Amino acid sequence: MALVSCLDLETSEPLDLSASKRRRRDESGDQGTCTGTTNASTSHHEMGTAISKSACIIAEAIQTIEEREERRHRELMSLHEKRLRIEESKLETNKKGINGLVHAINKLANSINTLAFHHNQSSPN
Repeated sequence: MALVSCLDLETSEPLDLSASKRRRRDESGDQGTCTGTTNASTSHHEMGTAISKSACIIAEAIQTIEEREERRHRELMSLHEKRLRIEESKLETNKKGINGLVHAINKLANSINTLAFHHNQSSPN
């Protein structure tokens, strides 16, 4: 979303007036009595500028909110990714622990079998 800077609005030209208002302004200028029209034109310009500034402030506030929401979303996604990595690490650690336990039990079973075999070999019949 491209936004106009508030500084751009302060230096901008007055808002376009309708054709009839421009015509009235031009006709008044031709007659030499343009004080009322000039005041109205200035008032319209000031009102237009105020409206433009207000719109700019609102647009900037909305953009700031959207940027904050996007930043929070990225942080939340980062936290979810970290949580997944931690969970994967825990699962891998548990898997290694279970594999180590299975290996130790197999070694113990082999040792018991070897001991039983030697015990049977050395005992007289």
